[in-house]
Amino acid sequence: MRRRTSLRFVAHIILLSAFVSLTACDEALVDLPAPVNGVQVIAIPGSEFVGQVRVPASLRVRVLDGEGRPVRSAAVKYDVLAGSGVFSADSTLTNDQGFTEVLFLPVTAGTVIVEARSELPAGTGSARFTILVFSDPNEAAVFEAVSGDGQTAPAGSVLPEPLVVRVQNPDGFPVDSHPVTFTVQRSAGEFAGVSADRSGFFAGQVTVDTDATGLARAFLLLGTEAGIHTVTASAAIGPAGSPTTETVTFTAQATPVEASLLVILSGDNQTAVIDTLHEEDSPDFRGREPNPLVVQALDPFGTPVAGVAVHWRVSDGGGRLVFAITFTDANGVTENVVEDVTEGRNAIVAFAAGTNAVEFVITGEVLEAPPPDEGGGGG
Repeated sequence: MRRRTSLRFVAHIILLSAFVSLTACDEALVDLPAPVNGVQVIAIPGSEFVGQVRVPASLRVRVLDGEGRPVRSAAVKYDVLAGSGVFSADSTLTNDQGFTEVLFLPVTAGTVIVEARSELPAGTGSARFTILVFSDPNEAAVFEAVSGDGQTAPAGSVLPEPLVVRVQNPDGFPVDSHPVTFTVQRSAGEFAGVSADRSGFFAGQVTVDTDATGLARAFLLLGTEAGIHTVTASAAIGPAGSPTTETVTFTAQATPVEASLLVILSGDNQTAVIDTLHEEDSPDFRGREPNPLVVQALDPFGTPVAGVAVHWRVSDGGGRLVFAITFTDANGVTENVVEDVTEGRNAIVAFAAGTNAVEFVITGEVLEAPPPDEGGGGG
């Protein structure tokens, strides 16, 4: 479990130390020097200490008369001179040793000054407490994006930098172990996700706790297609019991990935008929040209890639290609036509930069002449 340094813990230790010091010095205070005139009100054990918003602080005083003796049943009244807070009572009475105390609950952070005053026939005395009040160290008050917005990377890859947010308390100190939820709101293609670990499991949503510096990080895996991706980071912000959900948004751009694969869609292993007996414009012409040769370009994720230049050439046999280069459409598809294939095996190769080469095989069959008429004439 992560260790945490808490201002709440520090404040409680200080208050506990004050109480222990007070208990140990009850008798010693009997021998304090007597005031020159009137009544003396003494802050116990000291007039300056650290407190925390919404955590009660014990303010203890001792009332002595003009000769330095404790005064019993002296009324002590309390007032806030700077800052704000509430007392458990407007006034209290001292005990046999001249001690009394009141609980003070700070309601705002900063410097708070409290006065304890006692009025007796012999005169008036007062003591002032100065309390440096900190907010709850675990109260999330500030939620903001730190870094990671506006990145660009190839589709299907993890962004080079994490998406980072920060949570701070009202005093500007980091809030440790505060949950932040990262959610993929928009993606292009498939498999987009977020993860607390670059090499971890990516899902549509992940919750990450802030660290000791108040930071929470998530990594984004882009979808398999080029386009805009958005991720939101959300956290509960505000006092315990009445928080609100605040959200920041990160945007990333997935760039197109180069084609890595050509696949044949149609046109392979077909037969063309070569009619050498009739002219093409003859009604008896029975030649048949090969069907179009069709390929598709895909990226490493199987996504069609548009605008890929596909090169074509005849690698075996004969034939004439209509185009030397064609370009894939929005579906990653392009085609070519071969004419005047020769008898037997004809091979056409298609390839593109960064991809494999594919081969189409077309068999050319020559139309045979009909056998001669053997039933004719004789003498």
